[in-house]
Amino acid sequence: MSQKKRLMEKRRKEEAAKKAAQARKNMIIIGIASLVIVIAVIAGALIFDANRKNENEMDYSTGLSADGKIKGVNVNNYVELCNFNRLNRNIEDYYPTEDEEKQYIDAITSSYPELDKKTGVEVKDGDMLDIDYVGTIDGKEYEGGNTNGNGIKIILGNDDYPEGFEDGILGHKTGETFNIAVPYADDFGNEELAGRSVDYEITINGIYTEAEFNDAFVEKNFGSTVENAEDFVEKYRKSFAETEFDKEVQSFIISDSNVSSYPASYIKKMRAFMKAKDYKQMETTNSTYQSIYGYDVYKDVLEMRGMSKSEYKEAVDKDAKAEVKKNMIYQALFEKYGLSVTQEDLQNVSSSYGFGEDEYDKAVERFGDPYIHQQAMIKVVNNYLTEHYNLSD
Repeated sequence: MSQKKRLMEKRRKEEAAKKAAQARKNMIIIGIASLVIVIAVIAGALIFDANRKNENEMDYSTGLSADGKIKGVNVNNYVELCNFNRLNRNIEDYYPTEDEEKQYIDAITSSYPELDKKTGVEVKDGDMLDIDYVGTIDGKEYEGGNTNGNGIKIILGNDDYPEGFEDGILGHKTGETFNIAVPYADDFGNEELAGRSVDYEITINGIYTEAEFNDAFVEKNFGSTVENAEDFVEKYRKSFAETEFDKEVQSFIISDSNVSSYPASYIKKMRAFMKAKDYKQMETTNSTYQSIYGYDVYKDVLEMRGMSKSEYKEAVDKDAKAEVKKNMIYQALFEKYGLSVTQEDLQNVSSSYGFGEDEYDKAVERFGDPYIHQQAMIKVVNNYLTEHYNLSD
């Protein structure tokens, strides 16, 4: 081997040695970082007990029997129920305030505006109009482009219609019939109209004005249910009072009943469930931010709740106890009054969660049959108390 080749070989070996040393150094660094990550992941799992596996298996029916009652627990050994005789109240104590009553009446009159058909009134931005129109493309009506004299409501300035439609109405007068051309954008949702210019013949039938609340207004809009304006207001007051009293009854159930202790197995399951719910909220929020902004907003549940580890542990325990207390009290009341749950009650719970009449099985798949039974029990108890509490005139 020539001297030149020997030198080249020496340099190659030295370079290889350097690369190997650097690789070993990198592996040490990577190993340390990986170890830190692993420790952090393990610690996180221990702190929250609500990792992805737990979340995917989050069980609303945890700790419950098929009938919705707490499994293996005699709630009467834990609960001292409140005295409902203390709930004797005067209905007027729960009437709305003058401001609340005024806001309600204003909302009603705004919801039932009167149509003023006086002609010759120039329309302006913000006016609610009743109009009719016929829309044509190259002289031919398009599908759905004719109001057929039925009239539609439109508020000028709300931009509910394609650009140019509402502007084309401004400045015209009630009773007037006129023509405007409206160009539709190329990406408009209706293929028949997208990128086309549509000719509209428009008639302004009148301007809506806020109605005056009086006997005539009540007779016109609510005549089948009330006698006059005074009767309407009185029925509203009583309905308001009953709703507010219902809230007090349900609050009273929890606040004035006592729980001596908490079943160990059920409270443990409820703590885990509360953690899983928090994790679900964090994951959902992060998923939303990832889809919009490309990053997570929270690194963990502690950051989401704005708590330290100890604070979070206390919060979870408090939430779990509150839920267990409520469930035991309602179960005790359900048993005390000898109540039962019907299929209709179960269906009502399913519907309250947004499932259709034929989707009960989907509700069971989502929440579990025991949980739906438990929620039905709670509703049955509330309905029973609504019928039997002492709210006197």
